[in-house]
Formats: sequence, C-alpha cells, structure tokens
Amino acid sequence: MRHILIVPFLFLICSCSPDVKGHGFSILTYNLYLLFDNEDDGDEYYPFTLSNGYDEELYFDRMEKYASLLCSEEYRADIFVFQEIESDKVLDDLIKAGLAKYGYKYYGIIDNNNPISVGFISNIYPKSIFIHESSGPRPIIELEFMISGEIVSVYMLHAKSRLDGGSIERKDQFEHLSYLMERSSPSLSIACGDFNEDPRFDENLSDFSYGKSAALCVTGDESSVSSGVYYSASLDQSVPSMDTYYYEGRWYSYDHILVNKAAFDGYGLELEQIKVLSPPEVLDIDGLPVRFDIETGLGYSDHLAVKALFRYY
Repeated sequence: MRHILIVPFLFLICSCSPDVKGHGFSILTYNLYLLFDNEDDGDEYYPFTLSNGYDEELYFDRMEKYASLLCSEEYRADIFVFQEIESDKVLDDLIKAGLAKYGYKYYGIIDNNNPISVGFISNIYPKSIFIHESSGPRPIIELEFMISGEIVSVYMLHAKSRLDGGSIERKDQFEHLSYLMERSSPSLSIACGDFNEDPRFDENLSDFSYGKSAALCVTGDESSVSSGVYYSASLDQSVPSMDTYYYEGRWYSYDHILVNKAAFDGYGLELEQIKVLSPPEVLDIDGLPVRFDIETGLGYSDHLAVKALFRYY
C-alpha cells in the first residue's frame, strides 16, 4: 500500500523567508559515484575506508573538486539532485567547499543510514518535503517549490541497480512515480535521478508508442505528452545525445529529467532545454566518463550529469 511519510529533514537554513525566482529556474541531476564522507561507519563500500587510504585529505580534495565543478557556469543550477551520497555531512561539506557563495543554503537527504542515498542542495527554499515509500527498497523524495508564482513538484530517485537484476523493484518504483506525477497535475511535475533504465531498450521505462503497458511511459514528442505520458529527451530526435553511462562497450541513457504536460502548455514555466554535460575534465581521452580513483585522486563519476532549464512565459 502506498503511503506518505512526512519527516523532519536535515537542513542548513540561513534565512526565514523563501527565495523567489522571477524568470525561471534550472535543475541538475548527477550520480556522484560513491561519494562517502571521511568517517568510517562500517557500511562503506570498498575501497572507501580509512584503512584503504580514503583519508580526510583525499575526501576534502574530492569535495573541492566537485564544488568547483558544480559552481562552474555550465553546471550551476538552482536545484542539485544527487545520487550515491553517504550522508548529510557530504552535502554540508559541498556547500562549505564553495557552493555557499552562490546562495546554496538548503539541503536534505533521504536516509543517513543508507551508504548510497539520494539528496539535494538548493538555493530555493522548499515549501514542503515528503518521502514516498512503496513496497520496494528505495523511496522517492518529493520537494515542492513556489517558483515564479507556480507550484513545482520535484521527484528524486535512484532506481535499483541492474547488477543484481532489480527489474521488479524498478517496475514498482516507476509505477509509484507515475502515480505521483499524475497526482501533481496540472502543476509542473519533474522527475529526476538515476533510473538505471534506458527507454530506448528497456520495458519498465518505455516509449508509450509501444503501448501503455510500461510502468512509466515516456515520449520524445512534446505534442504527445499527456496524462500518464511524460517527456524524455532521450527519445527526442531533435536533441543531441542524452547518453550518460558507458558500460561494456555501449552507451546508455540512464540519468533522466522527465516532465509532465505542464512543461508544454504555453503558460507559466515551460521547459526550454535539457542537455547532458560532458566537459573535458570529467572525460578520458576516449570521451568516456572517469570515475574517482582513490589511488590517483583523479576522476569524478562514471555517470554524466543532466541539466534542464525552465523559463517563464
């Protein structure tokens, strides 16, 4: 049975009044690849432990590198959605490492007890926060913002990995997400994160033109977005490659920012652009994303970030 848990979140709140964006906003989703903090709690993944060399110096170097990247003009967004972060300490340290000077002061995480959780950092005050649990192991977090006079719902998730199957868990989560997004209509609804499925190849997240039997139906045609069908730039022939993850000789579009029909209704906030970010510093000489290596201290993530821009019309 679906239910909603309302819980106190871990925020660094420096202002009592909400921020107001008068012209639109941007949002970025990024799997930060096993971004563990510098405290050994016993649930870290190898080799991110003090005994294996993941010490305080390496951790804070990593924070500074990520903060510098996120503060760049290309990456900077009003709302950052992250996957694979260990704790709220990581979010706090990212803010202290450089994001604070750009007005980022609100943050939260789904679960401090999950070593690879989902969290966010924002320079816009979230007016409400919910955790939506389904029968699967991974909940969905909902942030509700007031932007340019509109209510905007942002759903954040990290779907079950494919390494051990996970298709049933992803199906359950995607069905729940579709229900939540439809419930948000007619307001603007945005879903973002690492879905671990590519709508070009998979069944749970699939092009609606094959029928509406998929758990989450998407389309690359703006005019086809409707009730229960959401826009995915991965299927839009007019958008440059949305590939974000490379595995065993093949690119996949696993990281998504999906929107409902309110993004194309000709009123208020409208989707202007979605793109994959791939600057040279996050790639190797073959143009592939380079994940962080504790031996060298080099690299960022095995995923590429996706950013969306919304304008007010």
